[in-house]
Amino acid sequence: MMSPDAFDGRLYFIIPSTRVDDVDFEEVLESESTLRYNSDSSKTFVCYESSSVPVSLRSISDKEGPYTNDQILTILNGADWAVDTSSLEPDTDPYI
Repeated sequence: MMSPDAFDGRLYFIIPSTRVDDVDFEEVLESESTLRYNSDSSKTFVCYESSSVPVSLRSISDKEGPYTNDQILTILNGADWAVDTSSLEPDTDPYI
């Protein structure tokens, strides 16, 4: 079980979805296949654990952040990042 402080050293940037190809996924904790997008798919976010901003993220001038774990959770709980689960089937989808 992770301690409550396990994410304290992580920082997050929100980036336009059009800039995903600019991210070096060796520098962040996500992979391209696990990215979560906002409700209109125009933005996603990446997380890193480092004292400096990863090189590939430095070149993305239209990024938002960096955000702490508490800050990104507040943002992701907002309406722009809500996940519509109304079409998911409880019997077949393990995430609901």
